[in-house]
Amino acid sequence: SSGINAEWPLRPGSGKMSKSVYCHCKACCRKAGMTPVHLVIARPNEAFKVTSGEEHVQIVKGYGSMEHYICRKCGGPIKQHPKGASFVATFPTTFQIEDGKNCLLPDKYKPELHVNYENRHYDWNDNLPKFAAFPPNGLVDNQGNPIEN
Repeated sequence: SSGINAEWPLRPGSGKMSKSVYCHCKACCRKAGMTPVHLVIARPNEAFKVTSGEEHVQIVKGYGSMEHYICRKCGGPIKQHPKGASFVATFPTTFQIEDGKNCLLPDKYKPELHVNYENRHYDWNDNLPKFAAFPPNGLVDNQGNPIEN
C-alpha cells in the first residue's frame, strides 16, 4: 500500500461521474506510454479528495498544461487534469474497483466514447461514439471523418 487514501464517490446518478472515456490526446498517451488511455472523468475537480497520505502526492508537469498527480513512494498514477480544469480524471484500475473475482470492470466504468480522436494512432472499429476533441460537437466516424448532426 502506498499510504494514500482517497475519496472517489463515483456512482451513476451521483452527479459526480461525468464519463468513462478512451482519450487519445498527446498528454494522456505520452504519460501512460500507450494509446488510447482509459479514463474516468469526474466533475467538479473537488469530486476527488485525498483523505490521508497527502504528503505522498507529487504533482508532475505533463505535456502542455497537463498535471499528473502520482505517488512519491511507488510512482503510481492518482489523478490528472489540465491545469485549472473543472474536471479530474483517473485510471479505473487506480483504486482497484474490480469485483475481486476477476479483472473485468463493472459496466458503470466501461468506456462510453472516444475523445480527442483526431490524435489517434490508428482507427478504432468499435460502436462507441468518437469526437475529434470533446462532446457534444465534432462527432466523427471510425476513420475520423466528420458526421453531420
